Amino acid sequence: MSQEPLKVIFLWHMHQPDYRDTESGSSMMPWVRLHGTKDYLDMVTILDDFPNVRQNFNLVPSLLDQLQGYVDGNLTDKNLELTIKKADSLTVDEKVFILDYFFHAHWDNMVRPFPRYWELLKMRGFHPAHGSLNDIQRYFSNQDFLDLQIWYNLIWIDPVFHEQYDFLPNLIRRGRNFNETDKVELLNIQQKILGRIIPAYRERQERGQIELSTTPYYHPILPLLYDTNLAEISQPYDPLPNLRFSHPEDVSAQIDRAVKQHEYYFGSRPKGMWPSEGSVCQEIIPFFERAGIKWIATDEG
Repeated sequence: MSQEPLKVIFLWHMHQPDYRDTESGSSMMPWVRLHGTKDYLDMVTILDDFPNVRQNFNLVPSLLDQLQGYVDGNLTDKNLELTIKKADSLTVDEKVFILDYFFHAHWDNMVRPFPRYWELLKMRGFHPAHGSLNDIQRYFSNQDFLDLQIWYNLIWIDPVFHEQYDFLPNLIRRGRNFNETDKVELLNIQQKILGRIIPAYRERQERGQIELSTTPYYHPILPLLYDTNLAEISQPYDPLPNLRFSHPEDVSAQIDRAVKQHEYYFGSRPKGMWPSEGSVCQEIIPFFERAGIKWIATDEG
């Protein structure tokens, strides 16, 4: 048996679907913004403590465009809008929305550790009956809603940033009776963290500590864009669509747009690409080659 150490490559796949509503210009979900403050930045900056470690990150173009939209102020979401709005100006429908959605986090890890946030959850109820929030909201004061607006955004900021922004642990220590000025400062910090994400990856790529790869722009399953009948190769017993779909030009467009966006954000063309869900077939390999992609990966050997 060989005594040489096994070479292992971790490919960190950073992906969010494109939540943007093309008509309203708003995001239908808050996850790009919230995971932006919780996951994406510290995943790469932690490498500063390990200069000899090399890592590979895959950043999906639709995620990058949405992050930049928040940074530029061109993208918002309903959860953010109802955080910004003063608590004493919320309508009944908006209060119901907040009670419904502002506890969307892992309760044991992200809510229970903070007494005030846990208190607010218990006030609302763990599993309120459908339609009951309209009555429940009457028992919440304006101060309760303001505290909830802040706690919801605060717990989605990774604790690593508590050392960088003293305001965050101070908020946690206070716990309750926040004011509108606190909320403005919290959202300013949120915005600063989002603005640091893309430059952080570019900087560490330029110094050679990480490699950045891309993914077809809208995260499509490329073999099915090429020809839906290809599905019978790996899943011969599954029913196929009655209307066959085959558009190789879409495969080319998804790859080319991804490469273009990657170069825009990071200053160089990607050498690698993670095909969405690791889905590949022989027919699409030439499309990667024509785009200058040197390697791809799949989830099957």
